[in-house]
Amino acid sequence: MVAWLTTVPKAQATGALAEAYAAMDNRPMPPVYLPPHGDAAGIIRAHSLDAELLRRTFGVSGALATTSLPWPDRELLASVTSRTNQCFY
Repeated sequence: MVAWLTTVPKAQATGALAEAYAAMDNRPMPPVYLPPHGDAAGIIRAHSLDAELLRRTFGVSGALATTSLPWPDRELLASVTSRTNQCFY
């Protein structure tokens, strides 16, 4: 069985979710993370049912993106954090 998570695309977002998507669009993002379909990446859309959770979740990674740490090191830090928290995404 495959689970299906309903998500809200950017084009249908309103209010706090539209604001959260706009904030995500203004963050620096490595080209490898930019999906070809032009919508938010799947991991971002997965949080679309709770705009506040989206904002908080990606606030930490956004803060890391503004450091002098190289992208591979930030990815390693995110991977170790996910593993430590038993998050297997």
